[in-house]
Amino acid sequence: MPASRVLGEAPGRGFYQMMVMAARRKDAGGQSDVEAGMAKYLAAEYCKEVVEDSLRIHGGYGYSTEHEIERLYRDAPMLLIGEGTAEIQKMIIGQRLVRDYGR
Repeated sequence: MPASRVLGEAPGRGFYQMMVMAARRKDAGGQSDVEAGMAKYLAAEYCKEVVEDSLRIHGGYGYSTEHEIERLYRDAPMLLIGEGTAEIQKMIIGQRLVRDYGR
Protein backbone atom coordinates (compact mmCIF):
# COMPACT_ATOMS: atom_id res chain seq x y z
CA MET A 1 0.00 0.00 0.00
CA PRO A 2 1.37 3.46 -0.86
CA ALA A 3 2.87 5.52 1.94
CA SER A 4 0.41 8.38 1.43
CA ARG A 5 -2.55 6.08 1.96
CA VAL A 6 -1.01 4.44 5.02
CA LEU A 7 -0.29 7.82 6.57
CA GLY A 8 -3.71 9.14 5.58
CA GLU A 9 -2.38 12.28 3.97
CA ALA A 10 -2.91 13.94 0.63
CA PRO A 11 -0.03 13.19 -1.75
CA GLY A 12 2.34 16.11 -2.00
CA ARG A 13 1.42 17.83 1.26
CA GLY A 14 4.22 16.25 3.29
CA PHE A 15 6.70 16.83 0.48
CA TYR A 16 5.77 20.51 0.27
CA GLN A 17 6.18 21.03 4.02
CA MET A 18 9.59 19.31 3.99
CA MET A 19 10.70 21.34 0.97
CA VAL A 20 9.73 24.62 2.66
CA MET A 21 11.48 23.59 5.88
CA ALA A 22 14.67 22.71 3.97
CA ALA A 23 14.58 26.00 2.05
CA ARG A 24 14.09 28.04 5.23
CA ARG A 25 16.94 26.27 6.97
CA LYS A 26 19.22 26.81 3.96
CA ASP A 27 18.23 30.49 3.73
CA ALA A 28 19.09 30.90 7.40
CA GLY A 29 22.59 29.61 6.67
CA GLY A 30 22.05 26.18 8.20
CA GLN A 31 22.60 22.71 6.84
CA SER A 32 19.53 21.22 5.17
CA ASP A 33 20.78 17.94 3.74
CA VAL A 34 18.41 15.76 5.79
CA GLU A 35 15.33 17.84 5.06
CA ALA A 36 16.25 18.16 1.37
CA GLY A 37 16.91 14.41 1.15
CA MET A 38 13.58 13.63 2.79
CA ALA A 39 11.71 15.99 0.48
CA LYS A 40 13.45 14.56 -2.58
CA TYR A 41 12.77 10.97 -1.58
CA LEU A 42 9.12 11.65 -0.74
CA ALA A 43 8.52 13.59 -3.96
CA ALA A 44 9.97 10.75 -6.04
CA GLU A 45 7.82 8.19 -4.24
CA TYR A 46 4.68 10.29 -4.71
CA CYS A 47 5.49 10.76 -8.38
CA LYS A 48 5.83 7.01 -8.85
CA GLU A 49 2.52 6.37 -7.07
CA VAL A 50 0.63 8.98 -9.07
CA VAL A 51 2.01 7.79 -12.41
CA GLU A 52 1.22 4.15 -11.61
CA ASP A 53 -2.34 5.07 -10.58
CA SER A 54 -2.73 7.11 -13.75
CA LEU A 55 -1.52 4.22 -15.87
CA ARG A 56 -4.09 1.96 -14.22
CA ILE A 57 -6.81 4.47 -15.07
CA HIS A 58 -5.71 4.66 -18.72
CA GLY A 59 -5.42 0.90 -19.04
CA GLY A 60 -3.93 -0.29 -22.33
CA TYR A 61 -3.95 3.24 -23.74
CA GLY A 62 -1.33 4.15 -21.14
CA TYR A 63 1.28 2.17 -23.05
CA SER A 64 0.60 3.96 -26.33
CA THR A 65 3.07 6.67 -27.30
CA GLU A 66 0.11 8.81 -28.36
CA HIS A 67 -0.62 9.59 -24.70
CA GLU A 68 1.58 11.56 -22.29
CA ILE A 69 1.22 8.93 -19.56
CA GLU A 70 3.48 6.56 -21.53
CA ARG A 71 6.40 8.99 -21.25
CA LEU A 72 5.67 9.73 -17.61
CA TYR A 73 5.53 6.03 -16.79
CA ARG A 74 8.86 5.55 -18.54
CA ASP A 75 10.52 8.58 -16.90
CA ALA A 76 9.17 8.33 -13.34
CA PRO A 77 11.57 5.57 -12.21
CA MET A 78 14.50 7.84 -13.07
CA LEU A 79 13.46 10.12 -10.20
CA LEU A 80 14.15 7.26 -7.82
CA ILE A 81 17.62 6.53 -9.22
CA GLY A 82 18.74 9.88 -10.62
CA GLU A 83 21.03 12.00 -8.40
CA GLY A 84 21.37 9.23 -5.82
CA THR A 85 19.17 6.20 -5.48
CA ALA A 86 16.30 6.04 -3.04
CA GLU A 87 18.31 3.58 -0.96
CA ILE A 88 21.22 6.02 -0.69
CA GLN A 89 18.82 8.83 0.25
CA LYS A 90 17.39 6.63 3.02
CA MET A 91 20.89 5.78 4.27
CA ILE A 92 21.91 9.45 4.40
CA ILE A 93 18.72 10.41 6.21
CA GLY A 94 19.04 7.53 8.68
CA GLN A 95 22.71 8.19 9.45
CA ARG A 96 22.08 11.86 10.07
CA LEU A 97 19.04 11.20 12.28
CA VAL A 98 20.97 8.64 14.33
CA ARG A 99 23.86 11.08 14.69
CA ASP A 100 21.61 13.96 15.75
CA TYR A 101 19.01 12.13 17.84
CA GLY A 102 20.62 8.78 18.67
CA ARG A 103 22.09 7.80 21.98
